[in-house]
Amino acid sequence: MNKIACMGLAVASACASTAATAQSSVSMYGLLDTGVMYVNNIGGHSVVKADPGEAAPNLFGITGKEDLGGGLKAIFKLEGMFDINTGTQSSSLFAHQSYVGLADDRYGALTFGLQMDAMFTSMIVDHWGPSFPFISSMTLRQGSFGFGLPASNQLNAPGPNPSFDPDRGLGIPIANAVKYTSPTIDGLTGTAMYSFGGVAGSYSQNSGESFGVNYHVGGLVLNGAYTYLKSLFNNIGDGNFGIRNVGVGAAYNFANAQVSAMYTSSQNTMNGARVGTIEADATYAFSPFFHANFSYQYMKGNSVLANQHAHQETLSLNYALSKRTSIYSGIAYQQATGMPAWILLTSYGPEGSSTGRQFTADIGIEHVF
Repeated sequence: MNKIACMGLAVASACASTAATAQSSVSMYGLLDTGVMYVNNIGGHSVVKADPGEAAPNLFGITGKEDLGGGLKAIFKLEGMFDINTGTQSSSLFAHQSYVGLADDRYGALTFGLQMDAMFTSMIVDHWGPSFPFISSMTLRQGSFGFGLPASNQLNAPGPNPSFDPDRGLGIPIANAVKYTSPTIDGLTGTAMYSFGGVAGSYSQNSGESFGVNYHVGGLVLNGAYTYLKSLFNNIGDGNFGIRNVGVGAAYNFANAQVSAMYTSSQNTMNGARVGTIEADATYAFSPFFHANFSYQYMKGNSVLANQHAHQETLSLNYALSKRTSIYSGIAYQQATGMPAWILLTSYGPEGSSTGRQFTADIGIEHVF
């Protein structure tokens, strides 16, 4: 990830080293991922390179809690991301997540700071649940929608590509946010988040909002999410417009397998450009150590985006050598019409494939602590 940003954090936290008393604890954790990637076409040429983090992001973090009595706790998280192949930070020290707040088992949690929105927490982490650590970032939605079209016909999603991670599946945090997470009541949980724009005289300019709902009953999981972010990563209408994301999904967990499906919509509220995606996945555990995930997705732009569309198939394999270390491999193939193919994270540069086809494969190792 970059992987699904925070990929495996539940596992990482469980394996964290902890200095604790009966009343409070502080834990340090991390996630390390690297390997080798082959891409058949970037700008007309093939390339073999160090894997950019397709299985998971490289993360380090500190999380803690203090018991305040009566079931109330103070909580915090400070989390950064870095490039293991160069040793450099991806951004500032704790630019992946940094928040502090209060949590209560009866009333939920209220947190303040840099936080993940519901398109990630509901439509990725909760939706895939136990399958989440075994799914590659290549599975996430991306084409090059808007490529070759006039500036007035762009989706303008954040990133080097005009449709980079359009439905926020990578887990890009939102700054200046206040977030409420409800307790679980009869299998139902919800989140609500607001990001302050900080513009004097214009309360909504540069602001953001996000809502999510998750429902679990037996093996069935239902999810819904909404995020509307105004120009915190890009400049759409001077911060008075932005990208509106909506997602709905369902999954069912069997003893050794999971099947799931979702729909997401990403729309530029200034010019009406919109990309809709339908995705279906299946994850199977051949053993407690070996997991495979197959995903199919169909992405389509509306008339503003000249009806550009793409199909993609992705296969991810993961073999655990221990509780903390695993090896993985994945392949993805995208077929695009009306635009170049561009699988997520195959290139951070200004171009994807020189044609409507792109194939990539990777192999790597992942370690959590």
